[in-house]
Parts: sequence; C-alpha cells; structure tokens
Amino acid sequence: MLWYKVWQESRTRFAIAVVVLAGFCLLATLVHRKLGPLGSGGVTSRIHDLIYSGTAKGTFAVLSIFLGLGGLVRERARRTLTFTLALPVTRLQLIRTQIGVGLLQLALLSLIPVSLLPPLSQLVHEPFPLSNTLHYSLLWFVCSSFIFAVAYLLSAIFEGEYTAAVLCYILLMLQALLASWRPLRPYRLNLMWTMAEASRMPWNRLLMLALLTAAVFALAAWRTQKQDF
Repeated sequence: MLWYKVWQESRTRFAIAVVVLAGFCLLATLVHRKLGPLGSGGVTSRIHDLIYSGTAKGTFAVLSIFLGLGGLVRERARRTLTFTLALPVTRLQLIRTQIGVGLLQLALLSLIPVSLLPPLSQLVHEPFPLSNTLHYSLLWFVCSSFIFAVAYLLSAIFEGEYTAAVLCYILLMLQALLASWRPLRPYRLNLMWTMAEASRMPWNRLLMLALLTAAVFALAAWRTQKQDF
C-alpha cells in the first residue's frame, strides 16, 4: 500500500519524464533531418550531440530534481500530512519507500535511451551501439541519484511548492561553476561532465557520488525523523 501511495504521488512527473526523454530519442534518430544538416558522424554524432552531450542530458538532470520533490514537509504544505501520519508505518519506512520508488524511476528513465536508440537508429541504417547506451545510462543513473537526493533533502527542509526545486537547480549551477575553476578542472567534478564521459567509465567519481548520495539520503532521513509535525 505504501509503495502504491508513493507511486501515485509521483506518477505524473514520471510519465512526463518518460515522454520527454522518448521524444528526444525520436528526434535524434527518426526526425534528425529537421534539426539541420548532419556532420561527418551522421546519426551517431547527432545522438551524442543531442542526447548525451546536450539538451537531453540537461533536461534529464532537471527532471531528476522534480522527481526528488517529496517528504513530509511538502505534504504539510499540501495538507495531506494528517493522512500520511495516520498510516501504520514509521517515518523511516515512508522515507525508504520514497527513496526506493524515486531510484527505481530514475533507473527506468536512464534505460529509455537503451531501449529506443539502438532499434530506432537501425531504422535509418546507422546503428548506434548498445554498449554506448549502457555506458551512458549508468553515468546518468548515478549522477541523477545524487541530484535526486539533494532535491529530497531540500524538500525535507523548505515548505514552498517550488522552493526546493529552485534551490537545487541553483546549487547544481554553482557546482558546475566551482568545478570549472582552474585548480579543480582536472578532476572533472562537474556532474554534467561526468554524465557525458565518453572515453572510459570514471569509477572513482561514481563511487564518490554514490557515497555522497547515501550520506545526503541519511541526512534527509535524520531531518525528517527529528521534525515535529
């Protein structure tokens, strides 16, 4: 019942994200000629430019923010908190379920290019390798999980409808600016750079992000359990 409740609360945002990402995949393959002349790399180059190095990647990061909006503070603002607290579950169970559903949604979203790009690119006779899509999907999932966790933590602190989303977006921009600072640039700490890493899998950065994500989730859980509603 709890998983179904959390799914019901986030299904609209998830459905919008599915449509948007699927639309980008269609645009990069079947409708690519409407985007202008192709370069020497053909459809493969267009997929990299639009999906993995450009607009779709940034859009996915923003969608991750909105999927992370939740928590009891937000429910109090929407006046649904009384019903939620009356459920025969602990706050920790609720938090685990919200995080679990969110991560599952992110995993499914990150796999949309895996399921669409190889077959769609085959239709235009310029196949895009499945291994490439799997490579980027793992990068997208790990990076978006951290963005999701930050948005979830901010939702546990700020009550406004879009306050947490705006603050998370600002933090994402500040992180990008800080990572582009010359002394830090060699470490490639920018999340957007990591999501588009093409040469090899940056396992050290992914492990660091996974640990940071777990720490942010733990902080959000602690904050929610300590709040007096």
